Amino acid sequence: MAPVELSATREAPAPDTRPVWRRVLASLPFWLVVGTVLGCVMGSVAPQFSKDAAPTQNVFLRPIQFVVLPLVFSSLVVGIAGQPDLKKLGKLAVKTFVYFEVVTTLALVIGLLSVNLFKPGGDGLSVAKDPGVKSADTLTYALWVNHLTPKTWGEMMGGSGSSELLQVLVASVLFGCATAMVPSEQHRNVILTMCRAVMEVMFKFVDIIIWAAPVSVMFSIAAVVGKAGGLGVLASLGKLVAVLYGTILFFIVVVFGVVFLVLRINPVEFMVAMKEPLIIAYTTATSEACLPQVFEALEAYGVNPRITSFVVPFGYSFNLDGSTLYLSLAAIFCAQATGVTKTVGEQVIMVLMLMISSKGVAGVRSASIIVLAATLTQFDIPQWPITLILGVDWFMDMARTFCNVFGNCLAAVAMAKWEGEFRTPEFLAQRGVNSESSQITALDEIGVVSKD
Repeated sequence: MAPVELSATREAPAPDTRPVWRRVLASLPFWLVVGTVLGCVMGSVAPQFSKDAAPTQNVFLRPIQFVVLPLVFSSLVVGIAGQPDLKKLGKLAVKTFVYFEVVTTLALVIGLLSVNLFKPGGDGLSVAKDPGVKSADTLTYALWVNHLTPKTWGEMMGGSGSSELLQVLVASVLFGCATAMVPSEQHRNVILTMCRAVMEVMFKFVDIIIWAAPVSVMFSIAAVVGKAGGLGVLASLGKLVAVLYGTILFFIVVVFGVVFLVLRINPVEFMVAMKEPLIIAYTTATSEACLPQVFEALEAYGVNPRITSFVVPFGYSFNLDGSTLYLSLAAIFCAQATGVTKTVGEQVIMVLMLMISSKGVAGVRSASIIVLAATLTQFDIPQWPITLILGVDWFMDMARTFCNVFGNCLAAVAMAKWEGEFRTPEFLAQRGVNSESSQITALDEIGVVSKD
């Protein structure tokens, strides 16, 4: 079974030759900033109107809920049934999966610890709590089992008003595994083709409704500022951004630092070799824009293409370190902002749901927002803080995309090291290096240091 080609799902955008001012006016981040500024002004100047017009924020939030079931289901089925045969890949598949799960879990745990320690939503937004929101029900084992097991398609699609995300995830995993086990390749390809078609439609659907986000941001921020009686409420957003950047930096230094140390990878040489895809990832805030450069940089660094062809596409769905860290942080931020208290057990279950669901919408624009909105619904946390986060999400997205690409590049190098596929004799021979001088640096290999 051939691996899923991400480029077949989301084509890389063509070079933009428009003038700078036109690119700015056509940029979603620009309008999100405009919406944030206008929301601040509206909430300060017309607080009563802002509170009355608050439902306008739903022009974005409600369509996002519509996307959850078809997008998560189809993408997870493709991600599971479209992957190479794990039995055939043997040790590489097992090591890769274990590595991804360990690192992703650490990212979620670090994000959870950070948000509970610094409490970015603990003070500034608590005064804006919606008095009409009922307190969350106690999460019991029986309730969890009922939400876990899929019963009917109608129940998963939200017969009670919202999609049952956990049931969607379980059904998607089971359906994906069952599809992979179908002996007829023709029948298996029919399912995969249909799911890829659904994904394409949902991608376009998100591309349309995402342009309602600036309007939603404006009215949401205006309502919060109006209810709070001033702009002091927005201080928590700056704190949220600072906490995210600080936590990601800590994660890279500590967690990735251990990987560098254990596998004896020079971090400076690695970052120099990966500089092009990392810069593209940060500036475009999309990991798929730099996918071709990731393959090229890893091959130039000495990673066997056999490793990158599996680890990198697999990692784009199952190794989103920056996104998963952000999700755990943002989910608790929303609870803090609305005054909803969650126990340690409920936070752990929420983190586990985020860890699973974040793997199902990789490569989707605003995927983190979709996952976050669906998860908040399951835990009876009001969704209005999401539109506040959207006001600064463009800036946070740059950091988490950088972390995602950094982690996937490092994972490919780690797997190559463990499999003995890093700077093989064939690789050295192609570059005119004999076995006695195989300790050349990555700086030389990628052409940073000129040779006479």
